[in-house]
Amino acid sequence: MPGHEGSQERHRWLEGLYEANADRVMGYLLHRTDRETAQEVVSETFLLAWRKQKSVPGDALPWLLAAARRLLANRVRSDLRRQALAERMQTVMDGAPPKAFEDRVGDREHAFKVLMLLTETDREVLLLTGWYDLTAQQAAKVLGCSRAAYTLRLHRARKRFRTALNNQISLTTIDSEVPA
Repeated sequence: MPGHEGSQERHRWLEGLYEANADRVMGYLLHRTDRETAQEVVSETFLLAWRKQKSVPGDALPWLLAAARRLLANRVRSDLRRQALAERMQTVMDGAPPKAFEDRVGDREHAFKVLMLLTETDREVLLLTGWYDLTAQQAAKVLGCSRAAYTLRLHRARKRFRTALNNQISLTTIDSEVPA
């Protein structure tokens, strides 16, 4: 079979790519979604890599993270549209007014830590370098911006993180000094 050797080589390439990067792609996604969704997006990411093998660079991790980021964003948008449609349909069927956004969010804000006080953009910029050990060039590829733009975003995110951390420490100190 003439095409059989090429197919075997593509399979070995994908297996090597998966073994080298799947854990890091999964970790990246687990910071953004639940385990089940993350596993599905990891599968979709490597399926995309398989389909676009010629587009995947030698340093594949930034490409894979960028692909996973886009696939997850598409899934989230789709889920939000589906949820909004279901709520509209339920409202029509019940004749009740739609839930306010505040009612859906609930009390989750109390669980945020210092990092969670930052914007998603700031968290992602910080995590790409601090958690995933990407270089500025690699992180810029993930975000789809220039290295200079990423470096500036990182500088600003670090500054905001320090400010939030100092504010959180001040609040903790004040709370601990107030008698119970």
